[in-house]
Amino acid sequence: MSPRPCASLAELRSAYVDNALGDEDRERLLAHLVGCGACRSDVEELRRVRKLLSGSRADPPASAELSSRLVSIAGRQAADPLWTRPFRQTSSGVLPSVRRARRLRLGSASLALVALITMAAGFGYAAAPSATLAAVDDPTVPAQAEFSSMLSQSKLTSQSMGAVMLASAANLSPAHGVQAPSADLDGQPKTRLSSIEARAVLERASFAAGQYSYGGTQTFTATLGGHRLTATVDIDTREGQGSQLSVYNDRGEKVMSGFVPPAATSRIVDTQLLRLLERNYVLTGWQGSEVANRPATVLEAATGGRVAARWWIDDESGLLVGEENFDRNGRLIWSSRFTTLRVGRTEAILDHLPPRLGAQTTTTTLTVSSASELAASGWSCPEALAGLALVRVRSDKPDNPQVLHMIYADGLSTVSIFEQRGQLARLPNGAQWDAGLGAFVRQDISGTATWQSGVVVYTVVTDGSADLLADAVRNLPHEPPMSRTTMERIQAGWAEILARVMRRS
Repeated sequence: MSPRPCASLAELRSAYVDNALGDEDRERLLAHLVGCGACRSDVEELRRVRKLLSGSRADPPASAELSSRLVSIAGRQAADPLWTRPFRQTSSGVLPSVRRARRLRLGSASLALVALITMAAGFGYAAAPSATLAAVDDPTVPAQAEFSSMLSQSKLTSQSMGAVMLASAANLSPAHGVQAPSADLDGQPKTRLSSIEARAVLERASFAAGQYSYGGTQTFTATLGGHRLTATVDIDTREGQGSQLSVYNDRGEKVMSGFVPPAATSRIVDTQLLRLLERNYVLTGWQGSEVANRPATVLEAATGGRVAARWWIDDESGLLVGEENFDRNGRLIWSSRFTTLRVGRTEAILDHLPPRLGAQTTTTTLTVSSASELAASGWSCPEALAGLALVRVRSDKPDNPQVLHMIYADGLSTVSIFEQRGQLARLPNGAQWDAGLGAFVRQDISGTATWQSGVVVYTVVTDGSADLLADAVRNLPHEPPMSRTTMERIQAGWAEILARVMRRS
């Protein structure tokens, strides 16, 4: 490959051929030409071109040939005015070519494409919905209200449980000399019931709720941290209207009051709970007991040779008048029992209704079969949890819910899963971090655990043992908080733009 002439002396060489150089520049160029063969060759080429141009009038064909050659060399720029030459983007001393022009066009197209993509990304990034999650202040408050409302609607659970749970153990005092109700009242022989007869009594109790007006006082006790807490609950229930409840501590101070609407009748759900109870526990019972000076039948559920629960059923009305709940080791968790009771069929209207006890956040009842659809939308909806079956599903709205409430039960123990889309804003009141469970845990009248997983805040509430609470928490998601990448934000932005366009069309 022959060397190129010195680009810095191109003008001097051209002027030299045209005899337009001054003495000083002429001497400098000649001195250079002595040692530079490339520049000498260029001078010779310029002289030949000049000679051809000088003889163009005498030899038109030669001139035409030269013009054609120059045009082919210049390419697209042959027709450009001479004054545009200083603005052309060409290397010094290099003439433009078709190949170079193609490269320039390709580069320009690439730059335009990059600019277009950048602009589209900018539009998508700007249009993306805010990634800021709604702040969830203290989810245990609505979660416990949901759980309390659910218990109050249950036919086989004392209404006092939900009321005392909302009252909180902090407002109650340790019990002194208070004994839990016992099935062995007087040591006299009892009339034993078969499992079929025991189930029939439970069915009657389930369907008797809401069929009577009654009132009275219940004693409630619970074991918490090795101490037993006590409360007194006044209940006034009117058939078809609901119940008015007031909770008092052992000093006689009212710590909670509220109204519970009448229990919703659902033979499907009630029958399902009874079947779960029969499937998971051995049912026995006996007659000859007494509660509040009224004859009662005692039913007992046991598993693994240990008692799990006892119920007292009023013989005359079939109403649930007493209950005990035990943990897996046979230790008492909580109990309730009427000390005074009056039963009558009356339709008298309650004169004044206090605020509702445990107002619910979720107002839409969904079918259990919708769990798979909810799971596909990012919710955690297992069909079974900690050995309990999914029996109820509720949400704050039918479409695109932001809050989900699920109830799991085995016919006796209940676990409530309260899920909210959002960001946990502060620590739940009274809760302590349990590193083993990865949740903020509070053992009150009920067990409660709260944690953040991805974009959902989970709150688990149970009337069962601490072991049951731990099993439920371990079987639910524990994912790190979610954050969107730049590409995910751009995609979300364009999805929002297309959604707006579709809404307007």
